[in-house]
This record gives sequence, structure tokens and C-alpha cells, in this order.
Amino acid sequence: MSEQLQVCKALGALIRQHGEPTEAEVNFVAHAALELALGEAENAEVRKVMQEGGDYRSYLAGITSRPLRAYLFRRVVAATLLDDTITETELAVIDLTARSFGYEEKVVAEYLAWMKDGIAWEKRGAELAARL
Repeated sequence: MSEQLQVCKALGALIRQHGEPTEAEVNFVAHAALELALGEAENAEVRKVMQEGGDYRSYLAGITSRPLRAYLFRRVVAATLLDDTITETELAVIDLTARSFGYEEKVVAEYLAWMKDGIAWEKRGAELAARL
């Protein structure tokens, strides 16, 4: 299995852990699959994980590429920020992912703060653009 497929399956398994995926969550994973150039057969595998679930930890173990680890971590953090709040459960997932990839706690905290600022910046830009 390709590491790109592992990344998308990990995202699908993570989202499925919290119940039936919303349309926004399905689109979030579909966008990742598009960015990672998954084929139709691989997309079908990801959809199956989103319907039935999967073992998030085992997918993490199969991702060794540094760029793909960074990509997945960014997507995991973004997923937790979809609703503007991060719960304790979501923080645990961020921590699990960071520890699995050997990321330093201080750098993870800085990254999380940067992502929050970036999302706030994007929302402010969208609000301003709507007023044009």
C-alpha cells in the first residue's frame, strides 16, 4: 500500500472514530485524496474506511516519508480546527500523531498556535472579501 493511501486512510479512520462523517469531513478527506493523486481504486479503499472505520495507529506506523508525515500532521491539526475549537480528545489525537512521528512537544505547540492564527486570518479575509 502506498504511503499516500496510508495518509488518506489514516484521515478517514480518524474522522470515522467520531461517528458518521459529515459532508464537510467527507470533502476534507476527498480533497486530501485529490492532492495526493490517489486513483479510483485507492479512493474506494478510503471510502470504505470512512464507512467502516480503521485503525488510525496502524496507518501512522506505515508512514515513513517525512513530507507525508508533515502533510498528515497538518491535515490532522486542520481537521481538529474545522469547528474552531479543539477538544481534549482532539488534543490527544494531535499528541498521538506527534509522538508517533517523533515531533518535539514545543514545536507541536508552536505549530498549533500558528495554525489557529492562520485559520483566523483566512476567515477574516473571507469576511472582508464578502464586503467587497
